[in-house]
Amino acid sequence: MAQSWIMLASMALHAAAAPAPPSSSIALSIPVNCTIGGQCLVQKLFDHDPTAARRDYRCGVLTTDGHDGMDFRVRTMADMRAGVAVIAAADGTVLRVRDGEPDISVKVRKDLNGRDAGNGVVIDHGNGWMTQYSHLRLGSVEVKPGQRVQAGDRLGLIGMSGNAEFPHLHFAVRLQDKSVDPFTGPVGSTDCKGKQAPAGSLWTSRAAQALSYQPTAVIAVDLAAAVPPASVADRSAPARPQQRTDPIIVWADIFGSMAGDMQRFRIIGPDQQSILDQSKTLDQGHLSWFSYAGRRPPEGGWKQGRYIATYELMRGGRIIDRGRSEMVIR
Repeated sequence: MAQSWIMLASMALHAAAAPAPPSSSIALSIPVNCTIGGQCLVQKLFDHDPTAARRDYRCGVLTTDGHDGMDFRVRTMADMRAGVAVIAAADGTVLRVRDGEPDISVKVRKDLNGRDAGNGVVIDHGNGWMTQYSHLRLGSVEVKPGQRVQAGDRLGLIGMSGNAEFPHLHFAVRLQDKSVDPFTGPVGSTDCKGKQAPAGSLWTSRAAQALSYQPTAVIAVDLAAAVPPASVADRSAPARPQQRTDPIIVWADIFGSMAGDMQRFRIIGPDQQSILDQSKTLDQGHLSWFSYAGRRPPEGGWKQGRYIATYELMRGGRIIDRGRSEMVIR
């Protein structure tokens, strides 16, 4: 869903000067201080389809209808609590800010009072260019209207305020009040062939290289003693098996799965004993997908020792991505 821009009329808002006349170029750095593919992932992109269908800049479906920016997410709620900085993508002047909105899933807090963007910052880069940083963590906004910032300056922390179901930064770019995909620039032309950003990309060369297109990824894999909630926001810290009589469940979060993909869960116990080896073919694709498999303890309980769980997502007989977790039962 497109995120509403923080408007001048908001009572929780403080504003500075208006933007300058338009220009055709801006160079953007990655707006989060974390490694893409490491602690952070790009889960959703700009929607180029004007109809109710969806299409990202590579003609894939890593987006939702009307999505006007891109989402940089952290993998878990624990990552959000640890704190991942949101940083200015380019030099500019802070135009508007908002703070005070709670980090509560939109599935729980349904009435947002028009504050879909949650806590956020809008920066005027001059020549008609603006960027917005939405869903920041409550109490984390560090800048004020009128403040001059440089690319890389800290603005706040990734959070889950406003219209959000998981911790992420919604990063949006506008030129003269029109939404722009940073991967294509104002021209908006898409290229479905390669993995590098199109010629019209607004990203610096370094950012473009780090943001190579990844339509599918395993977000997180872990072990639990009971099936954890499917909602990331509700999955604070699932209790891991502690006793020899606890069930052992391996769960996984994925984005961009496709119909025909095969997922494989495995658990290897002490002495390389196979505890679980389960595969399933997905009958449809999912922008976000939560799945799990597990085993109850045998009579007498599990052996003491190390247990290693793996999850693999395969497409056309090739492993697309995988995750791993381990624990020790004493």
